[in-house]
Amino acid sequence: MKNVNLQEVIPLTPPVVNIAAPEDGLLKTADLSAPIPVRVRVWGSAEPGNYFQLMLNGHPKGDIRTITSDDKVGDVILVDIDNTLFSDNGTYRLGYRITSPNTELSADSPSIVLKVDLTPPGATLLAPMIFPNASFGDQLIGMLPGYAGMEPGDLIQTLCNGVLGPTHQVEPGELTLRPIEIAFEREYLKTLDADIALIEYQVTDRAGNQSVGSLSVAMTLKL
Repeated sequence: MKNVNLQEVIPLTPPVVNIAAPEDGLLKTADLSAPIPVRVRVWGSAEPGNYFQLMLNGHPKGDIRTITSDDKVGDVILVDIDNTLFSDNGTYRLGYRITSPNTELSADSPSIVLKVDLTPPGATLLAPMIFPNASFGDQLIGMLPGYAGMEPGDLIQTLCNGVLGPTHQVEPGELTLRPIEIAFEREYLKTLDADIALIEYQVTDRAGNQSVGSLSVAMTLKL
C-alpha cells in the first residue's frame, strides 16, 4: 500500500473521542475500564469496499471497518479501541488510516491527543493542614501546603470529624510555594457539635484519581 499526502488526496477529519476532556484530551481513569468509543466521519470519496483502521501512535490497532452501501458521506461511524492499550501514563496520538483496495492507495487522517494519568495526587503522604491562628472570628483559616503531583483542576475535599467540609479547586496561579488557604465557616463548625475537630483532607485530580487521606490535625473549638 502506498501512503499519500492527505491534503493532496482528500480532506479527512480527525477522529472524535467524546469522553476525553476537550481542552487537552485527558481520559478519566474510570473510563479506562472499558473499550473507548471513537467516532469517525465518512470521508467525501468513500465507496463501498473502502476501509479504515484506527492508528495509535502511528501503529494500526483494532478491527478493520469496511464501508458499506449504507454508509453515506458525512455519517459518523462508531468504533472502539481497546482500553488496555492505554495502560501507561503519558500522551497518545490517535488517528485512522483509510484504504482503497482497488487503487491500493491509503491516507492517514489528522490525529488527536489523548492523555492518561493513573497516578494519585500526593503520592504516599499528604501533610496535615496548618492553622497559624487558632483564634478566629467568622472563619477558621487553614493553610494547605503543596503536595506531590499538584495540578490545576485538583479538587481538595476537607473533612471535620468525618463530616464533609469546604472544598477548593486548585487554580493555575496556586502552583507555587505559598500554601492554599481554605476557610472553615463558624456556622459549619457549630454543626459538628464537638469541642475538638479532627480536620483532614483528600485530593481528587481531573482524571478521577483519589489521594490517600491526609494526616489529621486536632483543633479545639471555642465557639
